[in-house]
Amino acid sequence: MSSIPIDYVLDNRYIPGSQRVRIPSSADIAAQCSDDDSDIESSLRANFLPPGLPFISADDPVLVNYATSYPSSLLSPMFTHLPSIQPSQLYKPSDSVQSLRRKLLRGANVLIVQGGYSGKKFVYQKLKDLGVSITILDGPDSPWKFAAEQGLIDDFCALDFTDHVTVFERAMELIFALEQSFDAVTTYFEDAVPLAARIATALGLQNNPIQACDRARNKSMTRQVMKESGLVVPKFYRVRSESDLNDACDHVGFPAVLKPVFGAASMGVTKVFDKQGTKESYEKIMSTLDVKNDTIWAQGTEMVLEEYYDGDEFDVDLLLFEGSVVYSKVIDNWATCEPFFQESGVNCPSLYPEKKQMEMVQLAVDSTLALGFKYGAFHVELKYTSKGARLIEVNARMGGVSVYDCHLTAWGIDLVEEHMMAVLKIPICPKIPENPLAYFAESAINAPYSGVMKSDTWLDAVLSDARVRSVTYFSKKGEKVVGPEDGVPTWIAEIRVVDAFSGDAALGFIRDLMMNKVTEVPILASVPGSERSWFFPDSCHPFVKVTE
Repeated sequence: MSSIPIDYVLDNRYIPGSQRVRIPSSADIAAQCSDDDSDIESSLRANFLPPGLPFISADDPVLVNYATSYPSSLLSPMFTHLPSIQPSQLYKPSDSVQSLRRKLLRGANVLIVQGGYSGKKFVYQKLKDLGVSITILDGPDSPWKFAAEQGLIDDFCALDFTDHVTVFERAMELIFALEQSFDAVTTYFEDAVPLAARIATALGLQNNPIQACDRARNKSMTRQVMKESGLVVPKFYRVRSESDLNDACDHVGFPAVLKPVFGAASMGVTKVFDKQGTKESYEKIMSTLDVKNDTIWAQGTEMVLEEYYDGDEFDVDLLLFEGSVVYSKVIDNWATCEPFFQESGVNCPSLYPEKKQMEMVQLAVDSTLALGFKYGAFHVELKYTSKGARLIEVNARMGGVSVYDCHLTAWGIDLVEEHMMAVLKIPICPKIPENPLAYFAESAINAPYSGVMKSDTWLDAVLSDARVRSVTYFSKKGEKVVGPEDGVPTWIAEIRVVDAFSGDAALGFIRDLMMNKVTEVPILASVPGSERSWFFPDSCHPFVKVTE
């Protein structure tokens, strides 16, 4: 194994994120390993767990035996620590009741399955501040091994993910060897959701059913469950090989969206307009689905062709307790540079018409409950189309990148602690202000053309304005970047701003920064004459108002 922490900088789907800590690249790792590339590949296989792999089934006798040995309880184990606090006291939104919940939370012993990329450090710092004892189960070269040594988390348990077939059984062996009991098992990381659900069930600590987690992770299964529940779904066709393309095109029609079934963060998602373009896009996507570059593809390279949704895109973040929704708010996603679906920015609270927000929230809730979820934080992606609200996908974990800051800034809701309380079965009922506390906007800046970065300080000047909360660079001086003419554009930087009084003011300010203040693109073009200005979606919502 490598002595250098392996992080998700090797996974392009996890960029950007202003909390991200830059860690060694694969080239850095190679320089400190032997000359044989197999050393690096072996380390990657040991440290990355592809989501959606065929883990042990929910009705497998091995798992059932564990579950019957450790029966699940509807009552949080935390109430035995402070018997003077009764669950009935906690079902109301107030500061004093939240203080009681935090008292219950302090001292909880929780197993986190896979800590995720190093940018999630803020999650574990928050849990430490709340007095939660955290053990992370992850690959042997995970950055969380070093976090344990530094005291950020209480313990680290190394699990080699190389043999995916036996990963559940070996995880259970390691957990029992720890000789300590846990009050909950959870994860804040997408890839780990199926394994975490199985471990929680085996230990009698189930919060969400295994089947629900598996359904959400597979886009085709999600569509099928929605269809059976009477919810609207797009036309779709599973593409297992190139031979399926013709039938898929005939069934779905155009325009359409071609995407990998097991992808994440818009990986490989491409808009297509005809059969020839679909074939070309299929070949191009397939050429990038290399397990050596991203182990998510170890589970398979099946794709799905779906009806294209017009309209604007949104996130709805939910908090559930005992199958009831206790919090739901909308985040506006800015228009992308098609045919790619690379994120370009967000704002919160939403500036969309209230009636349409309510329609999206209802669909998000109905879809999440139809899948079978009951506890915790969920990140639901949707579009509002010419035909109404339409679901893209349900993610069975807290939203990444800026989602945490969106809700904390705008509504004062801390998704990290609320999710942790929910999975510990401490009743949650957050106090939601009648009006937003502040207005958050983020611009994720895409390279407008291919070339080499000329600077890594080109946004520093904007930091003099107090409304700019952070600037993060993802591409350093001298690094190559890709523009939309050559593929999915590279995220090169991110700006986050907060306005105390108005969402429109926050948007106007960030637009002025990008259109009038940051006018020079710091990229030396690989093809002279290909230079162009920034892509900024100010011709679409939320920069152009949408009426009821």
